[in-house]
Amino acid sequence: MSTTPWTRIKGAQRELVKTGSAPVAVAVVAKARDPVGTVLLVHGRNGAPDQPHIAEIARVYLSLGWRVAAPELPHSAATPGSGPADQLTLASQRDAARQVLEWIRSAWPETSVALAGHSLGGFTVGTLSAGDAGLRHVLAVSPVLSGQRLLDARRALGPEALAELEREAPLYRKDLETADIADCLSTTPAPVAVVTGREDGLVTIDHARAYFQAARNGAFFAALPGQHHCPAGPACAVMLAAALAAVGA
Repeated sequence: MSTTPWTRIKGAQRELVKTGSAPVAVAVVAKARDPVGTVLLVHGRNGAPDQPHIAEIARVYLSLGWRVAAPELPHSAATPGSGPADQLTLASQRDAARQVLEWIRSAWPETSVALAGHSLGGFTVGTLSAGDAGLRHVLAVSPVLSGQRLLDARRALGPEALAELEREAPLYRKDLETADIADCLSTTPAPVAVVTGREDGLVTIDHARAYFQAARNGAFFAALPGQHHCPAGPACAVMLAAALAAVGA
């Protein structure tokens, strides 16, 4: 796994969590002496904890007194040593994230737990949230609900967009043909907040809205003007804070 500092969030420490295949590095940071809870923050395909849009989410949680645990999940081109990016599957991200969630609960059993994810990370946390009565909330940013919706969006962007996905992640591309977590979200007891970019061409606004509508306990939806797939910046921070207030964070 990468050993570079999580430079966008000062004070982050790295923990190695054992999983079924290889250890997963988790960036952990808390600014409050007694955190109100721990959020598992899951990046998307070819993501990493130190990307600006992931760090934006982390900073908002930290400002509210939460501990952030952000794993470097397998098969990400943004994380050296995480394994070949072309071997990514939905199962590989889900299983690694689930084991990190189990580690969080064993490491800090006295505090609340929440889930947050971006893009494919939104799909992952939606999967993990199904039927889990122990979650405080779910925050999904530019989240994937359906593989077919994602494939349709790529087709709309032109043939090269779909060909690029097939070259970079053929196993993941095949998974998308049948992937859908609407049933998972319909059994999620925790309140769900969705924030997306209005100009997102990958997870379109209709796709993000469908994620929200699929949730059993949808609490907040917002689309940021002028933002694309990886929203960040002051306006995004304000909207994320509003989303977390709506779910009682």
